[in-house]
Amino acid sequence: MLKPRGHFEQPTGTAGGALKPRHCRAGGARATPRRASDCRSLALGIQWLLLFATSFVLTAQPVISEFMAAGNRVIADEDGDYPDWIEIHNPGTNAFNLIGWFLTDNATNLSKWRFPSVNLAANGNLVVFASGKDRTAPRLHASFSLNAGGEFLALVQPDGATIASQFAPEYPAQIPGYSYGLFQGTNYYFAAPSPRTNNSPGLIARAPGTKFSVDRGFFDAPFNLVITCEDASAIIRYTTNGAAPAAAMGLAYTGPIQIGGTTVIRAAAFRNGFVPSKADTHTYLFVDDVMLQSPSGAAPSGWPASWGQNVVDYGMDPNVVNSASYSGSIKDDLKAVPSLCVVTDLKNLFDPSTGIYANAQQDGIEWERPASLELVRPDGVPGFQINAGLRIRGGFSRDPSDPKHSMRFIFRSEYGDGKLRYELFGPEGDDTIDKLDLRTSQDNSWAYQGDANATFLPDPFCRDTLLAMGRPGTRGDFYHLYINGQYWGLYNTEERPEAEYAASYFGGKPEEYDVIKVEAGPYDVVATDGTLDAWRRLWQAATNGFASDAGYQRVR
Repeated sequence: MLKPRGHFEQPTGTAGGALKPRHCRAGGARATPRRASDCRSLALGIQWLLLFATSFVLTAQPVISEFMAAGNRVIADEDGDYPDWIEIHNPGTNAFNLIGWFLTDNATNLSKWRFPSVNLAANGNLVVFASGKDRTAPRLHASFSLNAGGEFLALVQPDGATIASQFAPEYPAQIPGYSYGLFQGTNYYFAAPSPRTNNSPGLIARAPGTKFSVDRGFFDAPFNLVITCEDASAIIRYTTNGAAPAAAMGLAYTGPIQIGGTTVIRAAAFRNGFVPSKADTHTYLFVDDVMLQSPSGAAPSGWPASWGQNVVDYGMDPNVVNSASYSGSIKDDLKAVPSLCVVTDLKNLFDPSTGIYANAQQDGIEWERPASLELVRPDGVPGFQINAGLRIRGGFSRDPSDPKHSMRFIFRSEYGDGKLRYELFGPEGDDTIDKLDLRTSQDNSWAYQGDANATFLPDPFCRDTLLAMGRPGTRGDFYHLYINGQYWGLYNTEERPEAEYAASYFGGKPEEYDVIKVEAGPYDVVATDGTLDAWRRLWQAATNGFASDAGYQRVR
């Protein structure tokens, strides 16, 4: 018996208990009724049930049909941002107005964000951005964002207590580039997110990750690398060229891989009906091998001989490696400071049209490429590996004639972990990092015009001195850099002094800070966070001068 909302009202005119018609006409078959009242009761009961079923279809409740909590590049909001989003589906045959309904990501606060008057068409879909911007016009923006690691999510009726649709106690960890939601009553990951349109069949879960028998690091002798996956039905594929493996790209793993020199291995597990596992990346550095990379300066296999305006001289200079002044210590020098290893598809860097290294003066998210970043410490202390967005940064170091460019790593959920959590800047530094700069200090570096007086030290010295005097400053250190195992020189890390940095060291929330910078030529003043309003008022007050004490006090 149908029992909507846990109860069932018996139709008027029916006998108590279950209807038990006997010998009545059904489906055109003729029968003699035992009692006329039985047939009347049956007719009324069937009529009521048909009416109820029709009413149920017409007033079917909306549901959360799909959402995206990691790596949205599918749909932008009116600000040009790509926030998380939630799709609401109306399975009914009538339009439905959501006024007074709620969305929430908190099981103890079911009325977190309230819908305005908005119509949801029959069998239609509506998108709410989970951006934290809390708007109802011109687009719908909830007051919260989604946790890619998994959390409670619900659509709640206007009473603020009745849950119409939910992912509880929490949805599973989300996968960058995939959405998650319902298809025919079952939850799936969707490789092709479909905001505002109905869902198609998806993928059940993510394949388990791979495990490497040997971790990244420095090595002196060859070894065999074993890669495993706990799912025996999964296929492991791996690459050695920096590109992430795919179902149709990479070598099928069939047994131990012999590692005899500097090598980059990226591996992932694949299984039909499942999302591929995250690509695991390990860089194995052999110092003896590094010193002999490209002794003639020629491009290694698969690398470009030139990019932009540069004819490239690869490898370590044999005049240095073989010099009596350095040959005895250079192996130790390569281990004197930690190493950072960047691994990515070389097209991301050097493609003439789309490579960020070959087009170093380009900027913005359109010129951000996926990459892996590893820290390898010579003292054996565990480092890290994290996937991130890679951009070229800086002003002077972007010059196309310079062969060595500065870089920036941006840690967002679309690449995996939303932040780098590591004590990279010492015990007094922030260990939760949103962005990381790798500086070449080009005009203070030997790499620029071979200036023997360039020590690479002025900028780090000034920053360290400010910190030593108890003043605000950004922390950093020196690192050797490798790109896909190829030695790329010495770099200097630096904290990115933006709103997250300010909130971490000075307190408050990131949105409470304005961060102002001057861009490289034409030297425009811009706000990387917040607005220019307060800065303009201060500038104008200072420009007006200090003829009076009141004017000085206003600026002070």
